[in-house]
Amino acid sequence: MISFLTYDVFLSNLLIVTSLVLLIFITFAVIYISYVSWKDKKRLEK
Repeated sequence: MISFLTYDVFLSNLLIVTSLVLLIFITFAVIYISYVSWKDKKRLEK
């Protein structure tokens, strides 16, 4: 029973860490895409 509880806690922590990593990755991806779009818009205005 103890090993099942530790496995459950490990799985919960793994899901939390994975979701945080995905959130950070998506945030940086949105920032990068916005930056590239902004640079392209500036290039087209010239």
